[in-house]
Order: sequence, then structure tokens, then C-alpha cells
Amino acid sequence: MLLKKLLSAEAVALGYCLMFGLTYMSPAAAGIPPLSAPLSSTVSVVQSQAQISAAFPHGSTPFYLKNLTLLYAVNGMRLMWQDQQAVQQFQQQLAEVALSGVQPQFTNWVKQLTDPQISGLARDVVLSDAMLGYLQFTFNVPSKGEVWLYSNAPYKMEAPSMEAINQWKRAMAQGNLSGFVQSLAPQYPKYALMHQALKTLLADARPWPQLRDKQTLRPGQVSDDVPALRDILQRTGMMSVANKPPKPTAEVVRAVDAPLVHDDDNTQPDAVVQQQRETNAVVSPSATATTDIPPPAVPNNFGNVPGESILVNGDNVYTSELIEALKRFQRWQGLEADGAIGMRTREWLNVSQQQRASLLALNIQRLRLLPDDMHNGIMVNIPNYSLAYYVNGSEILSSRVIVGRPDRKTPLMRSALNNVVLNPPWNVPTTLVRKDIVPKVKQDPMYLYKHGYTLLSGWNSDAQVIDPSMIDWSMVSAASFPYRIRQAPGATNSLGRYKFNMPSSEAIYLHDTPNHGLFQKDIRALSSGCVRVNRASDLANLLLQDVGWDDSRISSTLKQGETHFVSILHRIPVNLYYLTAWVADDGQPQFRTDIYNYDMTARSGIQILTQAGQLLL
Repeated sequence: MLLKKLLSAEAVALGYCLMFGLTYMSPAAAGIPPLSAPLSSTVSVVQSQAQISAAFPHGSTPFYLKNLTLLYAVNGMRLMWQDQQAVQQFQQQLAEVALSGVQPQFTNWVKQLTDPQISGLARDVVLSDAMLGYLQFTFNVPSKGEVWLYSNAPYKMEAPSMEAINQWKRAMAQGNLSGFVQSLAPQYPKYALMHQALKTLLADARPWPQLRDKQTLRPGQVSDDVPALRDILQRTGMMSVANKPPKPTAEVVRAVDAPLVHDDDNTQPDAVVQQQRETNAVVSPSATATTDIPPPAVPNNFGNVPGESILVNGDNVYTSELIEALKRFQRWQGLEADGAIGMRTREWLNVSQQQRASLLALNIQRLRLLPDDMHNGIMVNIPNYSLAYYVNGSEILSSRVIVGRPDRKTPLMRSALNNVVLNPPWNVPTTLVRKDIVPKVKQDPMYLYKHGYTLLSGWNSDAQVIDPSMIDWSMVSAASFPYRIRQAPGATNSLGRYKFNMPSSEAIYLHDTPNHGLFQKDIRALSSGCVRVNRASDLANLLLQDVGWDDSRISSTLKQGETHFVSILHRIPVNLYYLTAWVADDGQPQFRTDIYNYDMTARSGIQILTQAGQLLL
């Protein structure tokens, strides 16, 4: 009779395994006593669910209740989280995901784990419940992370795969739960530094001062915001001269060496800077759209509020000491270090340490999409406007870059360079022809001539050149434009002198530009998707030297003006990624403006700051 009951319970467990997609583990394999043990050591699925439900406060229930009911029944209702080191590590990782805001359910788990009413079996079940959700996240983020971590909507919670659950169960059976939990953390080398910086930011829970004035505060002026400014600069460590900003990118920022034309991989409208102020506003650290307002003139009354007299005292003067500290702050934020407190600088000053913690937590999860250790290849951080080229683990080239503006984003992608084009022509993409060029030609029939464009009958190799003056442009529809537009190589070609090809479904590539003056801007989201490289010539030289092209041959080819496609010796991996927060080698966290509005989920992570801090600190 006893054997019959045990076999019946095991059959029920097996049925639940098949129903919920779990791998069945026999009682012996799960550590359940053999058949000779007393009947009380075996728990039915019904009993398991009843015990779990009874352990929780009224109205509270696990997210994966059915899955957990089976797991604990098969395990004889034994606690699964006896390794306190594993518990601590797991809770910290959970807190990081909750702070990132990518899925509200992680917030619920953190709240439960910090609820003193949930203890004993209930707390053990919460940890297991959270583990199932964490397994779904960690095992799927490599393939789905570009959607999950760059979306304003939470991803759908589902049961993890059998493979993930089996790895967890094997780790428990082998007594290696701590090692398994550790393997679930981001494996990127900078993770440890970011984790420590996150804890440091969370530790500063004091109210954060706010700058209230809306106008630009310049050196020598007075403002009631100065006391708050001084406090912020002290608390961020910027008042210390020893707190040096990171070393700037080792490159030469060249002056404009060509007329300002449509120096874009994809043509953009004239006067783009002015238009961007109105339609493509930079996003603030809190993901609130703003406009790049030009700084106002210095008020006549030497104050910061026109028409209002401010009493000058030692506390409200924007002194040279504060100016230098602010410049250090601006460099840390990737802003122009001009010492003026305009809109972008003021917004970053107003971001508290705990808000920064949420931003850092979101970017910690984004580390999961990066190579564990980049030894060879090109890394482009889009919001940092930077390119780094690594060979054998050493950074041999760094360069400023220009990326897509908010309405024509540079995509996150992985590819590999396969050739370098010297003196590239530019076949204007159809979308840009329709959106940008055709409307301009309708306004100015000489537009194509002025910019060196050739009109072709189609996209075939035998396409014929067409005289633009022979077309009645008033009758042309931009939506059904039948022609191809190509720009010849030359000094004013939109791609510059070099193009770096790599397979891409969105026709994205790296290239030179005739307008290097734009690299002097701090916000360089100016292109229509492709990446302009300031040190394109240096990058080309490094790649071409490997296939026998010396400086003399490259220079000669460029002067001749003919287009040359040169295959490179090895395919160079290219990773276009998006981090708005990370930690520099000195341990100091870095933050950048969220140009594509991808950081909004971090705002929801702020609501769990206190509880997350209890698990992290």
C-alpha cells in the first residue's frame, strides 16, 4: 500500500512536469528519502500548494505558483536556499535588475524579500520564484536583450526553459548554488566596478539639492542657486582638484576642411542644427525631452534673473573655484567644459546619486550584450560618440564619432568589416532621396548640380545618366521616385575619402566626412544612421597596412580620385552598442545623455531604491 501511494505521487509529479515544461527529477535524484522512509517525507502536489499558500501573508502569492508547487513537492518541501552566500549574491543581482526597471515583477520580488512578514518557507519560495524569473531573463537576454533593454515597455514574463531549470537543479544537487548564481551575473570585466559604484551611489540617500533658475549661469554672476551648486559639486567630489576627469580621447580634432554640405551617409536637411532644436531634441537624464536653447545675453544687473535685483554676498557668487569644479563635472558628463550652467548641465546637476544608481543598474544589464572581453575588433558606444579599435587586447586607436540623430537612430548591431573603399561614390538611399533630396530639387532645380549629384535611370550597372533639366520636377512624386542619385567621389563627397563596409540589413557602415568641424560638438547625434569617424584616415591606414598598402600608395590613390575597393586581411568585428552609464578604470562612474530615449525604464526603478538598497548594502 505504501509503495502504491508513493508511485501515485510520483506519477502526479511527472504529470505536472509535462504540463509546466519542467524536467522531472525522481525522488531519489532530488534528495528525497527512499521508499523505506516514513510516508510523511513524501508530499503530494496538492499538499505542496496548500503549504506554500498558507506560508504567505493573506492576498500574496508566488508568480510561478504552479511550477513552484511541483518543485517543492518533488523536493519534499525542503528549503532550497540554505547557502547564505548564494542568497546574498542572488539578492544583490535581483536588486540590480529591479533598479533597472526592465520588468516590474522584479520590483515585487525585492519588496517581498525585504518584507519582515515573509520568512521561513515563504521567503525560500520567494527566492525560488525569483530564480525562475531571473533564469528566463538571463538565458534569453543574449538573443532578446536589444528589445528588452532598449524598450519603454516591460517584456513578457514566461516560464524559463527546461535547460535553465536543469542547470539550477544540478547546481543545488552538487552543492554549488553559489557558483551557479555567480555565473548568472554579467561576465563583462567592468561589472565588478559598476556593482561597487552602484552600492556607493545608493548609500547617499540624503535629499539632493536642486538648481531652480532656468537661465544660463555664467562665470562671475550671482544666483540663489550657487549654494545648491556648491553642495552638489562637493557631494560628487568635483570640488577636489585631485578628482581629475578621464583622459580625453587621444586624437586631433581637425577644423572644417570643406564647405558644409550634406556630409552624411544619408542626406539631412540644411541648417540641421537649427531644425534639431525644434524637432529632434536631446533627451535629458530623466528621459524628458528638452530643447537646446541658445544661451541668453548676460543680464545688465549682473544677476541671473532679468529685472530682479539679487543681493550679492559670499554665498551666491559663482566664483572661480566653483567654475573649475563645474568644468570637471562637465567633463565627467561628456559635456562641453565651458563653465556655463546651461540647460543640459543644470539637468545633470539636478540628478541625484540614487537616480544615477538606477541608470547605472540599467546599464549593468546591458553589459550582457557586450563581448566578455574584446581582444580584437571595433567598439562604438553610440551615446558616448566614441570608437575604440582593439588588437590583441590593446586599444590601438580611439576616435570621436558622429552617430544618427534621434529620428534616424544608429542601430545596435554586430557585424564585421570586410573591405575599405578609397574615394567612395555615394549612392543615396531611396528613403533619403524621397524625404530630403526630391523636395529640395523641387525648390531649386540646380540643387543636384550644386552638390555634385548624378541622376541615373535605375540601380542596374548599365543605368544611364539622365539630365535633371530634362525632367519636369513639378510632376515628380517623391513617394514613387524612379531614379537613382549618386554623388561622385571628391573632397565634398558625403562619405569623405574612406568608407568601411560591413554586412548590415540596414545599410549601416563607418565612413569619413568632409566636415570634421562637427566633431568639436559635445552632442554629436547628427547623422542619419551611419557612423562618421573623425580619424577615418588613421583607421584606414591601420587596416590597409595589413594588406601591403603603405602611406605612399594610399596617398597616391586618393590623389588620383578613382574608387578602389580593398579587401582586408581578416574580418574585423564591429560592435555598435549603447551604454549611457559605466565606470572608468579609476572607479568613477560615467554618465551620458540618453540621446535615443532608451533609459525611461530606469525611472520606474527609482521606486524600489530603498528596498533594493537593503539587499545591496
